[in-house]
Amino acid sequence: MQRHPRAKRLQVIVDLAEKAEQQALAEWGKLQQKLQQEEAQKQQLDSYVAEYQKGISVPSARTLSGGSIQNALGFIGQIKQALLQQSEQLNLTQQQAEQAKKVYMEQHGKVKALHGLQEKLNAEFDAQQDKQAQRVADEWANRQAFQSHKK
Repeated sequence: MQRHPRAKRLQVIVDLAEKAEQQALAEWGKLQQKLQQEEAQKQQLDSYVAEYQKGISVPSARTLSGGSIQNALGFIGQIKQALLQQSEQLNLTQQQAEQAKKVYMEQHGKVKALHGLQEKLNAEFDAQQDKQAQRVADEWANRQAFQSHKK
């Protein structure tokens, strides 16, 4: 199948757009993976807090000294501070992932539009080629009819 000359020239732009689309997709995927890791880390910190709170609040066979309770409360405070920082990091990563998704969607739209333009140009070129072939066939048929009528 022949291609429209403009569609051939457009291929360079399409290739660049496809490369940008793949890079945007890879970046989005990387940030999605980072987001999952950040969420898992936050859940782990949440479970630490719950575990330590349970350790000092649930009655057990062993007695807890005031110092060990104080240490546990101090550690819980540190974990809660880490949880705040982790929540901020999680929010930042979510924003980055949303931005990466937006960039990917824009790139994907460009690639789709460029492919559509190529298809349109090629369809127009094919239609022109068909008209040209039909015109040649009609001329040939007219000559044949004229030649046979002449005899």
